[in-house]
Amino acid sequence: MHTLKHATRCVVAVVTLAATAQFAFAQSTENPRGIYKLTSLTGKQGETKAPFDQYKICTDSVTLMLSVSGNHFSLGNTDHIIFNYTGEEPDPVNAHATRIYDSNAQRFTLKWWSATPGHMWFPENDWCVEKYESGQFSPTGRRLIDALTSTGNADKTNPLIGTWRVLGMMDELRDVKPTLQKMQKDYSERPLRRHYYIVLSQDYLVHTGQSSIASISYIDKKSMKVGNQVMNITWLSKDIVALEVKQDWRTDYEIWQRVTDGVPVLNRIAGGYR
Repeated sequence: MHTLKHATRCVVAVVTLAATAQFAFAQSTENPRGIYKLTSLTGKQGETKAPFDQYKICTDSVTLMLSVSGNHFSLGNTDHIIFNYTGEEPDPVNAHATRIYDSNAQRFTLKWWSATPGHMWFPENDWCVEKYESGQFSPTGRRLIDALTSTGNADKTNPLIGTWRVLGMMDELRDVKPTLQKMQKDYSERPLRRHYYIVLSQDYLVHTGQSSIASISYIDKKSMKVGNQVMNITWLSKDIVALEVKQDWRTDYEIWQRVTDGVPVLNRIAGGYR
């Protein structure tokens, strides 16, 4: 009887393991969706820990890549394909086509053909394998993602906190109403500026137009310190401010308008590639 019970427990364990393995396999064929960090790279130097602070933002309409270096970053449609599961087997039409496999909500593997000559990490005319995991961020990467996915709600105690768009520049602040009206009218016709946003948090500023992140402290509602630079602010209305920009001997003003519709900056940028 003891032997029978032991055998039954073993069978149950094997069945459980088999079911778990089958479930894990099924999960590994999903399309990757979400934000994933590069964790390892297999290329010219063999398999190494990720040499770059790099993220893939996988959506149904576009795959964006965020690369972080110090206080600067780049964000764009580098891959020009939507990351859907392909499996590891070669494409029957294009043997060098990019492959996505072992993919689910937690991880995925990207295998792409590198033709880059003389690169430190990427081989020439050979495969490069990158592994990604969700929920992993460097400190700067975490701040950037938080800023880019923020809904931009204003802070009642500090009206500067939130998301702003850059309307343009003014050389002086006289008779600003007609100039502002023209700026707002022209804004939709200037697609480049539609990617220029500033996100102000309690501790840092993210400027997508300059691809930079900087520490910030607030002196009062009319001035703030960004890095080592004090920036003076003139409120033109409840949701529009002019930032003083000193260039050589003259002073200009960069005009910001608060974004109030709750759409995160990342969604706006991704939508621009559709």
